[in-house]
Amino acid sequence: MAKRWLGPYPAALTRLHRIPARRDRPSGSTVQARHGPRGGLVGGRPGNWMSLVGALALVGLALAGCSSTTAVAPSTTSAPTSTTSASPTASTSSPSAAIDAVLAAYRAGWAAYEQALSTSDPSNPALATAMVNPVLEQVRKSLIADNLGGVVGKGATTLHPRVASLTTTTAVIYDCTYSTSILVYKATGKPVPPVTKPEDDGVRTTLVFRGGIWKVSRQTVTEGSCPAGY
Repeated sequence: MAKRWLGPYPAALTRLHRIPARRDRPSGSTVQARHGPRGGLVGGRPGNWMSLVGALALVGLALAGCSSTTAVAPSTTSAPTSTTSASPTASTSSPSAAIDAVLAAYRAGWAAYEQALSTSDPSNPALATAMVNPVLEQVRKSLIADNLGGVVGKGATTLHPRVASLTTTTAVIYDCTYSTSILVYKATGKPVPPVTKPEDDGVRTTLVFRGGIWKVSRQTVTEGSCPAGY
Protein backbone atom coordinates (compact mmCIF):
# COMPACT_ATOMS: atom_id res chain seq x y z
CA MET A 1 0.00 0.00 0.00
CA ALA A 2 1.19 3.50 -0.67
CA LYS A 3 1.89 5.49 2.47
CA ARG A 4 1.04 8.99 3.65
CA TRP A 5 2.19 10.85 6.77
CA LEU A 6 1.97 14.22 8.43
CA GLY A 7 5.01 16.19 7.44
CA PRO A 8 7.99 15.34 5.20
CA TYR A 9 9.17 11.78 4.60
CA PRO A 10 12.36 9.81 5.19
CA ALA A 11 13.22 9.38 1.62
CA ALA A 12 12.65 11.98 -1.00
CA LEU A 13 11.07 15.16 0.55
CA THR A 14 11.49 13.02 3.41
CA ARG A 15 8.66 11.04 4.70
CA LEU A 16 1.51 14.55 10.51
CA HIS A 17 -1.29 11.03 10.28
CA ARG A 18 1.49 6.36 6.15
CA ILE A 19 -0.45 10.21 8.54
CA PRO A 20 2.13 8.47 7.04
CA ALA A 21 9.10 7.97 3.80
CA ARG A 22 7.70 10.81 2.74
CA ARG A 23 7.44 10.64 6.37
CA ASP A 24 8.95 13.14 8.46
CA ARG A 25 5.97 13.99 6.91
CA PRO A 26 2.27 15.10 9.64
CA SER A 27 5.61 14.81 11.99
CA GLY A 28 1.56 14.10 11.27
CA SER A 29 -2.49 14.90 11.70
CA THR A 30 -1.90 14.14 12.82
CA VAL A 31 -2.86 13.18 10.14
CA GLN A 32 0.49 13.29 8.96
CA ALA A 33 0.97 11.92 7.51
CA ARG A 34 -0.29 7.44 4.07
CA HIS A 35 -0.86 10.46 5.76
CA GLY A 36 -0.81 10.60 7.65
CA PRO A 37 -1.24 12.37 10.38
CA ARG A 38 0.88 8.04 8.58
CA GLY A 39 0.15 10.33 7.96
CA GLY A 40 1.94 11.96 7.92
CA LEU A 41 2.30 13.67 6.27
CA VAL A 42 5.46 13.85 0.78
CA GLY A 43 8.96 13.17 -0.31
CA GLY A 44 8.66 9.79 -2.14
CA ARG A 45 5.08 10.61 -2.86
CA PRO A 46 3.32 7.70 -4.61
CA GLY A 47 0.87 8.26 -7.36
CA ASN A 48 0.74 9.52 -10.89
CA TRP A 49 4.18 11.10 -11.35
CA MET A 50 3.22 12.96 -14.51
CA SER A 51 0.31 14.49 -12.61
CA LEU A 52 2.67 15.32 -9.78
CA VAL A 53 4.92 17.34 -12.08
CA GLY A 54 1.94 19.46 -13.05
CA ALA A 55 0.83 19.59 -9.44
CA LEU A 56 4.09 21.14 -8.29
CA ALA A 57 3.69 23.93 -10.83
CA LEU A 58 0.30 24.77 -9.32
CA VAL A 59 1.20 24.44 -5.65
CA GLY A 60 2.28 28.08 -5.32
CA LEU A 61 -1.04 29.38 -6.64
CA ALA A 62 -3.12 26.86 -4.73
CA LEU A 63 -1.49 27.82 -1.46
CA ALA A 64 -2.14 31.52 -1.93
CA GLY A 65 -5.00 31.31 0.52
CA CYS A 66 -3.04 29.14 2.97
CA SER A 67 -0.54 30.17 5.61
CA SER A 68 2.66 31.70 4.25
CA THR A 69 4.84 30.68 7.18
CA THR A 70 8.11 29.13 5.97
CA ALA A 71 8.39 25.44 6.78
CA VAL A 72 11.37 24.47 8.91
CA ALA A 73 13.22 21.21 8.28
CA PRO A 74 11.92 18.51 10.63
CA SER A 75 14.12 17.34 13.46
CA THR A 76 15.85 13.97 13.38
CA THR A 77 13.98 11.09 14.95
CA SER A 78 15.53 9.92 18.20
CA ALA A 79 14.66 7.18 20.64
CA PRO A 80 12.33 8.25 23.43
CA THR A 81 13.60 8.53 26.94
CA SER A 82 12.13 6.31 29.61
CA THR A 83 11.09 9.23 31.78
CA THR A 84 8.28 11.62 30.84
CA SER A 85 8.56 15.15 32.13
CA ALA A 86 5.10 16.65 32.39
CA SER A 87 4.24 20.04 33.78
CA PRO A 88 0.86 21.80 33.71
CA THR A 89 0.01 24.10 30.80
CA ALA A 90 -1.82 27.39 30.99
CA SER A 91 -5.05 25.63 30.00
CA THR A 92 -4.95 22.86 32.61
CA SER A 93 -4.69 22.56 36.38
CA SER A 94 -2.68 19.34 36.73
CA PRO A 95 0.04 17.38 34.94
CA SER A 96 -2.37 14.55 34.11
CA ALA A 97 -4.86 16.98 32.58
CA ALA A 98 -2.06 18.56 30.54
CA ILE A 99 -0.97 15.16 29.22
CA ASP A 100 -4.55 14.27 28.31
CA ALA A 101 -4.90 17.54 26.39
CA VAL A 102 -1.70 16.92 24.42
CA LEU A 103 -2.65 13.35 23.53
CA ALA A 104 -6.12 14.50 22.43
CA ALA A 105 -4.55 17.14 20.18
CA TYR A 106 -2.18 14.57 18.70
CA ARG A 107 -5.07 12.24 17.85
CA ALA A 108 -7.03 15.18 16.43
CA GLY A 109 -4.17 15.90 14.06
CA TRP A 110 -4.29 12.36 12.67
CA ALA A 111 -8.09 12.47 12.41
CA ALA A 112 -7.99 15.77 10.53
CA TYR A 113 -5.43 14.44 8.09
CA GLU A 114 -7.32 11.22 7.43
CA GLN A 115 -10.52 13.19 6.90
CA ALA A 116 -8.87 15.54 4.42
CA LEU A 117 -7.05 12.70 2.63
CA SER A 118 -10.29 10.77 2.11
CA THR A 119 -11.24 13.44 -0.45
CA SER A 120 -7.78 14.97 -1.04
CA ASP A 121 -9.10 18.34 0.14
CA PRO A 122 -6.30 20.78 1.10
CA SER A 123 -8.86 23.36 2.21
CA ASN A 124 -10.49 21.11 4.82
CA PRO A 125 -10.92 23.40 7.88
CA ALA A 126 -10.04 20.59 10.29
CA LEU A 127 -6.40 20.82 9.16
CA ALA A 128 -5.88 24.39 10.37
CA THR A 129 -7.72 23.56 13.58
CA ALA A 130 -5.33 20.74 14.44
CA MET A 131 -2.05 21.84 12.80
CA VAL A 132 0.32 24.76 12.31
CA ASN A 133 3.29 25.26 9.98
CA PRO A 134 5.50 23.65 8.94
CA VAL A 135 3.31 20.51 9.04
CA LEU A 136 0.17 22.34 7.91
CA GLU A 137 1.86 23.67 4.78
CA GLN A 138 3.46 20.30 4.00
CA VAL A 139 0.15 18.47 4.34
CA ARG A 140 -1.67 20.97 2.14
CA LYS A 141 0.96 20.67 -0.60
CA SER A 142 0.68 16.89 -0.46
CA LEU A 143 -3.10 17.00 -0.70
CA ILE A 144 -3.00 19.41 -3.63
CA ALA A 145 -0.77 17.00 -5.56
CA ASP A 146 -2.97 14.04 -4.63
CA ASN A 147 -6.09 15.91 -5.70
CA LEU A 148 -4.63 16.78 -9.09
CA GLY A 149 -3.49 13.19 -9.54
CA GLY A 150 -6.93 11.80 -8.68
CA VAL A 151 -5.61 10.09 -5.54
CA VAL A 152 -7.46 9.68 -2.22
CA GLY A 153 -6.83 7.75 0.99
CA LYS A 154 -8.87 5.02 2.64
CA GLY A 155 -8.37 2.93 5.77
CA ALA A 156 -7.18 3.80 9.27
CA THR A 157 -4.09 4.05 11.47
CA THR A 158 -3.84 2.58 14.97
CA LEU A 159 -2.05 4.89 17.41
CA HIS A 160 -0.16 4.12 20.65
CA PRO A 161 1.12 7.57 21.69
CA ARG A 162 3.21 8.41 24.76
CA VAL A 163 4.19 11.87 25.95
CA ALA A 164 8.00 12.06 26.06
CA SER A 165 8.29 15.67 27.24
CA LEU A 166 5.93 18.52 28.09
CA THR A 167 6.38 22.19 28.96
CA THR A 168 3.88 25.05 29.00
CA THR A 169 4.42 25.69 25.27
CA THR A 170 5.86 22.55 23.66
CA ALA A 171 5.19 18.82 23.82
CA VAL A 172 6.89 15.83 22.19
CA ILE A 173 5.06 12.56 21.59
CA TYR A 174 6.52 9.21 20.54
CA ASP A 175 4.31 6.64 18.91
CA CYS A 176 4.44 3.19 17.35
CA THR A 177 1.74 3.27 14.71
CA TYR A 178 0.20 0.48 12.68
CA SER A 179 -1.69 1.38 9.55
CA THR A 180 -4.00 -0.43 7.18
CA SER A 181 -4.64 2.74 5.21
CA ILE A 182 -3.88 2.92 1.51
CA LEU A 183 -3.86 5.44 -1.31
CA VAL A 184 -6.13 4.64 -4.25
CA TYR A 185 -7.03 6.21 -7.56
CA LYS A 186 -10.44 7.82 -7.13
CA ALA A 187 -11.60 6.86 -10.62
CA THR A 188 -10.80 3.15 -10.36
CA GLY A 189 -10.35 2.36 -6.67
CA LYS A 190 -7.06 0.63 -7.48
CA PRO A 191 -4.11 1.05 -5.05
CA VAL A 192 -1.44 3.59 -5.90
CA PRO A 193 2.00 1.97 -6.33
CA PRO A 194 4.37 1.21 -4.80
CA VAL A 195 2.33 -1.27 -2.79
CA THR A 196 3.83 -2.11 0.61
CA LYS A 197 2.69 -4.35 3.45
CA PRO A 198 1.32 -2.89 6.70
CA GLU A 199 4.07 -2.32 9.24
CA ASP A 200 4.87 -0.74 12.58
CA ASP A 201 6.48 2.67 12.22
CA GLY A 202 8.08 4.96 14.77
CA VAL A 203 6.66 8.48 14.89
CA ARG A 204 8.03 11.54 16.69
CA THR A 205 5.60 14.46 16.82
CA THR A 206 6.06 17.96 18.21
CA LEU A 207 3.04 20.00 19.31
CA VAL A 208 2.92 23.67 20.29
CA PHE A 209 0.48 25.58 22.47
CA ARG A 210 -1.13 28.24 20.23
CA GLY A 211 -4.22 30.33 20.85
CA GLY A 212 -5.13 28.38 23.96
CA ILE A 213 -4.97 24.93 22.33
CA TRP A 214 -2.35 22.36 21.36
CA LYS A 215 -1.58 21.86 17.66
CA VAL A 216 0.73 19.56 15.71
CA SER A 217 3.72 21.44 14.28
CA ARG A 218 6.26 18.81 13.22
CA GLN A 219 6.44 15.08 12.63
CA THR A 220 9.18 12.64 11.66
CA VAL A 221 8.71 8.96 10.88
CA THR A 222 11.04 5.96 11.00
CA GLU A 223 9.56 3.31 8.75
CA GLY A 224 9.58 -0.26 9.98
CA SER A 225 11.07 0.58 13.38
CA CYS A 226 9.39 1.77 16.57
CA PRO A 227 10.97 3.65 19.49
CA ALA A 228 12.50 1.63 22.31
CA GLY A 229 9.97 0.46 24.86
CA TYR A 230 7.14 -0.41 22.46
